[in-house]
Parts: sequence; C-alpha cells; structure tokens
Amino acid sequence: MKRPTFARIANRGLGRIEQATLLDKPGYAAETAMARPAQIVGSPAEKAGNALHGTWYGHPIHPMLVTLPIGAWTFAFGLDLLSMLGFRRKGAERSAELAIKAGAAGAVAAAAAGLADWQHTNGRDRRIGTVHALANGTALALHLASVSLRNRGDLDRGRLASAAGWACMLVGGYLGGHMVYRRRIGVDHADRSPEPRDFQPVLPLAELQEGRPRRVDIRDEDTRQEIGVVLVRQGARVHAMGARCSHMGGPLDQGWILNGALVCPWHGSRYDLETGWPTSGPSTCPQPRYAVRLRDGMVEIRREEEPGDEVVTAAKAGGKPARAPAPPASSAGAGRKADEVLFEHHQLIRRLFQAIRNTPRDDPQRRDLMRTLASELEIHEYVEDHVFYPAVHPVSEDVPIAHSEHRQLSDLLAKTLKLNTATPEFEEHLRALHAAMDHHASSEENSMFLEAQRLGDARLREMGRTLEELLEEQRTSRAQRLFRDLKIRLLEGL
Repeated sequence: MKRPTFARIANRGLGRIEQATLLDKPGYAAETAMARPAQIVGSPAEKAGNALHGTWYGHPIHPMLVTLPIGAWTFAFGLDLLSMLGFRRKGAERSAELAIKAGAAGAVAAAAAGLADWQHTNGRDRRIGTVHALANGTALALHLASVSLRNRGDLDRGRLASAAGWACMLVGGYLGGHMVYRRRIGVDHADRSPEPRDFQPVLPLAELQEGRPRRVDIRDEDTRQEIGVVLVRQGARVHAMGARCSHMGGPLDQGWILNGALVCPWHGSRYDLETGWPTSGPSTCPQPRYAVRLRDGMVEIRREEEPGDEVVTAAKAGGKPARAPAPPASSAGAGRKADEVLFEHHQLIRRLFQAIRNTPRDDPQRRDLMRTLASELEIHEYVEDHVFYPAVHPVSEDVPIAHSEHRQLSDLLAKTLKLNTATPEFEEHLRALHAAMDHHASSEENSMFLEAQRLGDARLREMGRTLEELLEEQRTSRAQRLFRDLKIRLLEGL
C-alpha cells in the first residue's frame, strides 16, 4: 500500500521531537521563569493570563493572532518574489517592508498568547510546543533582520532573510497544526452527550457531602459509553456539570471548591458552579450543565441544552414514544407510510447489488446493471433529502449522519463507476459500496424509521404518497432521466 512520502517523513520527524527528552529541562526552566513573576504579582498577572488564554473570548485567541504574521509575511514574500521575477511595481518594496513590520507586531502578540497556553502543556506536547516556539521565534528574528537590512539599502539580503523567515514560519505552522489536530491542544475535551434527556435519578442526596465533588455516570446508548457528571452540594442546592474538563480532559470530580467555583486538579481552570463557565483559565470553554431536582431523597439530573443543540426529547416530539414501523404490507386503501415506501426502495437497491454480483464478470449486462443501480441510488438520495429528512428532522438526530452517509455513498459510487466491471478491483469496490449502502439502509430502518413514528400515521401516509409520486416522476420524466444518464456517463469518464 502506497503511503504519502511527505507525511511519512514529517511524521517520523515529529516522533523524534516528541521523544526528545533533552528539551524537558529548558522547557521547565522557561515555565518557571514565567510562573514565578506571575505568582509574585498575583491577581493582575492572573487577569493578564486569562486575557492571553482567551477566557473572556470563549475561545483560545492564539490561533486567531497567528493569522496576522502568516498573512502579512506571505504577502511580503509574494511581493518580493514578483519583484525578483521582474514584475516590478512602484511602491512594492515599501509595501513589503510595511507588511513585514505588521507581521512582526502580530507575531509578538501571538507569541505572548502561545506562551501562556504552552506553559500548561507537558511531556511530548511541551516538546512539540518548544520547537514550534523556536521555529516561529527564528522566523520573527529573520524578518526583523530583513527590515534592518532593507533600511540599510541591502535589498537582496533583506529579501533573502525574509524568505528564510517565511520558511521557518511554515515549519512552525506545521508544528502548530500538529499540536491542535493530532495532539488536541486547545480543543474542547468535555463530553457533550445529550443524555439524560429527561430527569433521571442518579444518587441519594444523603450520599453527597457538603462541598465535596462526587462523580456519577450516565449511559449514552448511541455512543455506547459512560458519561461522567460531577455533583456538588452547597447547602440546600446541588450543582451538576460535566466531569471531564473541557481544557484537557482533567477529572473535575477530583477537584475542589474555591470561591464558588470548581477547580480542575490538572491545570487549575475554575468553573462557576452556577453557569459552568470558566472564571479563570487556561480553559476558555464552558462545561456541560445539568438541571437538578430533588425528589423523594434522590438527586435527579437532566442535560441542559446548549445554544445550537438539536436534541430530540419526548416533550419536543409531542410526548409520543417511538414504536416499531408497521410491516410493509399496508391496509387496503389506506396508503403506505413513508418508512414503508423507503424500505421497499432499500430492498430494490439490495436486489440490484445481488444481480450485479450474480452476473458473470465479462457480461456487458454488468455495466447496464451498474448504471441502473447508480440511477436508483441517485433517486433514493433525492427523495430522502427533499421529502423524508426535512420531515423527520424535528424527531430524529440521525439526519446529519444520514447526509454524511449519502456523501460517502456518492463518493464510492463515483469511484466504482470508473472501473472495468470485469476486474478484481471493481469487485472490491462493489463490496465496499454494498457495505456502505447496507449500513446506511439498516441504520435508517433500525433508528430513523422508528423515530419517524412520532409524526403519526396520518403524516407518514401523506409523506408516503408524496414519496411514491416523486419516485414515479424521477423514473418517468424524460428530462430527469437524461440528466441522470449524463451525470452517470461523466462519472464513468466516457
């Protein structure tokens, strides 16, 4: 199996940096040098640290600030490159110098925010962060040297210095991306499960000690994992928030209470018990919150929705519990429900897959069957996207996943259509396409179709008629058929 060369080499280099324990001693020395003055100054230093973390902003500000030097220095590099290639414009040299200075100012601000975040990393993360800081520091120094050289009239060496600084910036940016996207530094680590959707008893009130955090676990059947919730009793009130710290995943149930806030034992982030918002960094993200009520000596909790949540609860769905869909054979004259129409179409597509697999490899009919399959998959995606999904969106949380599965099917179909139907490679792709389609169909049948029953029989039968009419239109309309045939031919590369 071919592996990407650059990614393989870069990954090996990153591994060596993460194993470079010789970086630990200077790293911890630098942390101490930053921490001691802050400890001496006290509250003003804490406020400055929170400002640099972005606690006030609700997001880390370091990623935002780094766009300033990246954009400005890249602009200057582009102007210099054009000038060297002979595309000279009046004022270009002055513009490049101004861009370098603006980028340097942004780099200083980004470095301050980055150092504030970096001091709360350890181990392999701190080592990567150290080299990241060194690369970006070198980029800043080279750009400042470029400004000095340009002011002395040494334009060629000034351009060379800023080009070298731009290259260092690329290395630093790659390391920064690794820290965020691989090592997950600065991203939300809290569990954002919607469970429990309704009040659920979790612990007798008598077992909660005043001011002592206590963890309970809630089962999330969708993700098949336990979600930790920390309870804190204060007088007659009980507060509940997610037990996994949003900063780096620290166990808040092992923390302590200070000035009405729950303190993370790992990095010292403090979360207000009333709101879940951080009152002190390095965290910038609020904790998941739970509504609490006391009933018959038991603590009951329910997940509080956050802005943008699309959680389906019994109250939102009209209080109607989901039930299994009726069998595909509907009552005479009543019309079929939407889930029955779609189930029948799933079965048709499954039979097409089987027909293709049963057709000899060298039989030209295989290609015709593939085109028929592609057409039916296109029709199925269209009717679900335009009729079924918008209707079930209020009662099912599976719609975004179903849209993603449609894209997966579309991508796999495009690759499969390009292959010779007589080759082993086609067989492998056909199996993958069949598995993707069967997963999608089975997920809908076992989840979304169940949840759709909350809409009621009348609504489902009305949707069923609409789906049948749309299916018929898509199959019989000459314009629709020509459009799909053209699209399939283009995907085949013919």
